Amino acid sequence: MDIYIDKANLVSFIKSKDDLLYTDCNKLLKKQLNVYFNFPKEVLKENQLLMQWITTLSQGVNPDTVIKFDYKEPKRPLKSTTSNEFCDNKLSSVYLLEDIETTKFKDSGCVLVGEVGEEIEILKKLFINQNDYLFEKKLRISGVGFKTWQDLEDYSLPLTDIIIVDPYITSDASLFPSNLEMLLKSIALKSNSKINVVIYTNKDQCISYEQISPVIRKAIKQVTGVGPKFTLVTYRDQRGQDTRAEHDRTVLMNYHRIYSGDTFNYFDSTGKVITKGRELSFSSLANFDNFNLSRELIRDLQKNIDFFRANNTGIEGDKISNFLNFN
Repeated sequence: MDIYIDKANLVSFIKSKDDLLYTDCNKLLKKQLNVYFNFPKEVLKENQLLMQWITTLSQGVNPDTVIKFDYKEPKRPLKSTTSNEFCDNKLSSVYLLEDIETTKFKDSGCVLVGEVGEEIEILKKLFINQNDYLFEKKLRISGVGFKTWQDLEDYSLPLTDIIIVDPYITSDASLFPSNLEMLLKSIALKSNSKINVVIYTNKDQCISYEQISPVIRKAIKQVTGVGPKFTLVTYRDQRGQDTRAEHDRTVLMNYHRIYSGDTFNYFDSTGKVITKGRELSFSSLANFDNFNLSRELIRDLQKNIDFFRANNTGIEGDKISNFLNFN
């Protein structure tokens, strides 16, 4: 994952060294993220505080990540639509910016943006709101902290895309209100712009696109105020022999990934637990390995989608995604 930092934000971050999370956030920059500074390296010489800090940043850095200067991302002036031109990596990047229009850019709810003074607050979100250097959080289904899907609202982050992989998520329309709809509403809560939803599922366990589509569109629009784009991708798994089948249950977003056991259909209409699974796992893509695994998932899904496209089968809907290519 990449992070872009303006000079004023860096100074503000360094001055917050008394914050309990400062050391962990500093370690995050050194060990997990590709750091791009929106100013030339020579500027460091103008500020002793910056000179001292950059020396510590270069110590113990992850050799697989990069630290670079003299970037100008995103392009200025900022707009509420700035992220419309972003590639997939930039849609999963963090932006700490000083600009008169930073608030406008941030309020679109597309990407994770922090103004001057918000650096620790923003970076903490990458720890899944935990006051520690952690990138995983497990919740027991129907346990403390996870009684309904609405409890996930605390972990909602800006996003542009939701990719759901589950063989059974669309198998029973009666479970939509208490599961799929609530899941979508909870994780899309912080977005105020168009979201692209892709569901990848087993065709033999899936009701029709015509039944699913209005449910998805209504649920997303209720929380974002903007109608989403929805694409349904289905495969046929004959006795587990179809290599395009996906047996993992996961939800991938711009900054998070959610893992489940047997299904994401956890609750019936009364709220009673109907799954045999025990836990839901949140994974932060700010972790170097987690991010790479998320990109491997995207590549695997893309190969399957390319097959379906070539055979003119298995894909219905808008066919729009920032992470998957349907064209």
